[in-house]
Amino acid sequence: MPHRHDSPNGQMPTTHWTLIAQLQSQVEAERQRALDDLCQAYHYPLYCHIRRRGLDHHDAEDVLHDFLSKLLRNDSFGIADPDKGRLRTFLLTALQRFLNTWHRDQSRRQNKEISADAEAAIASAEGRYQKEIGSHNESPDQLYDRQWAKELMRLVMQRLRKSYTAKGKEALFDTLSPVLTTGGSLADHDTEQLAASLAIRPGTLRVALMRLLRDYQEALRRELLQTVEGEEQAKAEFAVLVTAFEMR
Repeated sequence: MPHRHDSPNGQMPTTHWTLIAQLQSQVEAERQRALDDLCQAYHYPLYCHIRRRGLDHHDAEDVLHDFLSKLLRNDSFGIADPDKGRLRTFLLTALQRFLNTWHRDQSRRQNKEISADAEAAIASAEGRYQKEIGSHNESPDQLYDRQWAKELMRLVMQRLRKSYTAKGKEALFDTLSPVLTTGGSLADHDTEQLAASLAIRPGTLRVALMRLLRDYQEALRRELLQTVEGEEQAKAEFAVLVTAFEMR
């Protein structure tokens, strides 16, 4: 079974798959929290897929809004089953099916149901898309995989920084994170200068980097396990992640 993040507020810990289950909750606040969490991780890869399918910004914005709103309806994701595969693939398949009928049904759009935070995330997606994606020629599916990989890495770094901050090591993380995101080697960095900025010895810096790399690998493994069932699927997702970055 997947590892789960501990919940600081005493609520049941969740995985990305259990967020899908919570979208079917009878408690509106719980449904909304689940959608906002899911939106944070997946809205931009989904948006990129929609844009690459040929829709302009406004239509893509409408499609993603309607798709996310659909997730809030109790019966929309009743077929979601973590035993059937990867959440990443499940969401993409659901979006593709939704797109097939969206043009036909757009005249009967639902009232806005998603939160202001989710709305803001969607609204900001186009500027980011134009900045990051304009020169790329991937297929919609390839683009989705690449953006999923980037969002996953961003979430891992975000959670890892929070963990280091809680331990009073925020400065260490901020100093070493550029090393981590450029391959994890000090070969292309000024070790003496980095160590001096933290008032530690270069040897101590190297040890700290090794620990950070181990923590990063574990955080990434745990994050992948949020979206699949079991270590083997997590390894397969890691292979997809590596391939996605090779496409850059």
